[in-house]
Order: sequence, then C-alpha cells, then structure tokens
Amino acid sequence: MLNLKQDLELLYELQNYDLKIDEIKKKISQTPYLIKEKMRALEDKKTEVSVQKQSFIELNCLKKEKEAVLDSKDKAISKRSMELNTVKANDIYKILLLEIERAKADKNAIEDEILDLMDKIDGESIVVKSGDTELKEFEQKIKNEMNDLEEYAKKLKEEIISIVKEREIQKLKINKAVLVNYERLREGRDGREISLIDGTSCEVCGMVLRPQLINMAQKYQELVFCDNCSRILFKK
Repeated sequence: MLNLKQDLELLYELQNYDLKIDEIKKKISQTPYLIKEKMRALEDKKTEVSVQKQSFIELNCLKKEKEAVLDSKDKAISKRSMELNTVKANDIYKILLLEIERAKADKNAIEDEILDLMDKIDGESIVVKSGDTELKEFEQKIKNEMNDLEEYAKKLKEEIISIVKEREIQKLKINKAVLVNYERLREGRDGREISLIDGTSCEVCGMVLRPQLINMAQKYQELVFCDNCSRILFKK
C-alpha cells in the first residue's frame, strides 16, 4: 500500500529551503530601494548645503550693492563740496549744503548696513565651512553604507546559490508525482504550499478541517488538500 509519509516529510523540508530562498530574494529586492534612500539622503544634504551657500552668496552680493551705493554717495559729497567753492548765490549754497548733509546721513546709514551685513557674512561663512565639512563626511558615510549594501546583496546571492544546490539534492529524494503537485502550487503563488495539521486546523490558513480530511491525511495514501487554501496537508 502506498505510504507518502516519508515523501511529505521530505517535501516539508524542501519547503523550508524554498522559504529561505524567498526570504533572501526579498532582502535582495529591497537593496536597490535602500540604496536609493541613501542617495536621496545625500541629495537632501547637498541641497541643504547649497541653500546655505546661496544665502552666503546673496549677502555678499547685497554688500557689494551697498558698497556701490556708498561709493556713489562719496562721489556726490565730493562733487557738491567742490561746487560749494564756486557757487556765489546764497540760496544755491544752502541747497548744496543740505544735499551734502543728506548724502552724509545716507552714507552713515549705509555704512551701518554694511557692518551689519559683514557680521552676517562672517556668521554664514562659518556655517558654510561647517556645512562643507559635514557634507564630505556624510558623503563618505553614505558611500560606505551603499558599498556595504551591495556587498550584502552579493553575499545573499551567493547564499541562494548554495541553498538551491541543496534544494536540488533534496528534490531527488521525493516521489515525482508528489513533487509535481508541490511545484505546480508554487507556480501559482509564493509561500508555504504544504501545511501541517495543527490539531483540527490548517496551520497556514487556520481553517478548521473536516474530520474526513484529517483521517485521509493520517493515512498518507494520497495527497490531501485544505478545502480553504488548497495547500497540501501533512500530519506529522
């Protein structure tokens, strides 16, 4: 009389190989995503440093603009001062004096603004230098982490090759008809295709099994399938 108990035991071991392979493949499939995350983090850091530099550049440009205006005020004061020596009309003389005083007041205000800008530029310069240093360190860190991920994925692929070889040896020990049914189930879906009977239930889906199915599974004379998930039932 046909007894499939040993084949089912071997098949259950085969499934363990497949579960390991599936788990490793899942880890490998996550590697490109993890690497992209690292690259995205690096780009975010570069953007952050770029924004800091842009602020520094804008402050320097504004300082140059203020210095240009200050220079124009100096020239205006010099020009009006020279005009004072040649003007004879008293009212024009007063107007020139007023213009000079206004230009000097503007000059003082601009000089204060430039000093304030210089303080800000000094502060931003420290931030930019610190940002450049942090970026270099972060870039090296990300590079190392990506290399580690690639090396990890390489080792996982080597591990799969090893497990597949063991699986092939395991396959040769199993009744071909039983193996064909198992492989057919795996083609339709990934995961556990042989389920232990846990008391009166299918261990995988949890469905309470008909007593007839349990009795048939315990006889090991034919493959018995769960009514709910269609997995091969195995009673140890």
